[in-house]
Amino acid sequence: MKKNKMAALLFLLTLTAGQAWAKKSADGNSCKSFESWVGNGKINIVDFRGNDETSPFRFRLKFHNFEQVKSDGFMGPITRGSMTFSYPRQAKPEVAYVKSAAYPAPFTLGPAFGEKIEYQAREVSCNVFEVHWKEPKKGDTVTHVQDYNKQHVCTNITNINREPIPAGFDPFDLSAQMNNKSLFPKGSPLLKDGFGWYNLCGKMAQSLERDRVWENKFGFLVYEAP
Repeated sequence: MKKNKMAALLFLLTLTAGQAWAKKSADGNSCKSFESWVGNGKINIVDFRGNDETSPFRFRLKFHNFEQVKSDGFMGPITRGSMTFSYPRQAKPEVAYVKSAAYPAPFTLGPAFGEKIEYQAREVSCNVFEVHWKEPKKGDTVTHVQDYNKQHVCTNITNINREPIPAGFDPFDLSAQMNNKSLFPKGSPLLKDGFGWYNLCGKMAQSLERDRVWENKFGFLVYEAP
């Protein structure tokens, strides 16, 4: 009887330890909610410049609220809310936006620029989240995979199509798709080099908003949604 009790106790201890281990990442970090990483007065700066110091591709993300929604049964918890992003527009000095200016001026020159959007974040692994949103004013759709264990982020961004779509186009009719030369004489807009689709990877860093890292360290303007 004592042996059976001891075996049962060891089994429970092993099971409990296994459950505790499951709440940690492969790097030994405790698993946290999305809000724990970017809420409570924090901002998230995502940096897609890589080794190119001349690139403008870094952005300030401020998540305003966090609503836990009912799970659909796939992967982990889902969070929804609103977020405002800011472009790296210069604050020292602030200069006028010039439409005809060459890249990267549209990103870095002009008044504070960004947009307030609605986002959804889904936990896909311990401290790893798929975050996506639409930018109804700019016309972009954005998907991030944010890994807070490694502070890595990868994104896919698609711009709106800037070519008119003929009325005869039907994506579910094999004879009326974008390879139809009578509908699209120049071929599918998606195959052109200028089509707005971008995939980038980079790093992230969180800091308290009151520390003003974006403003004081980098000298950028914060976009405030009206």
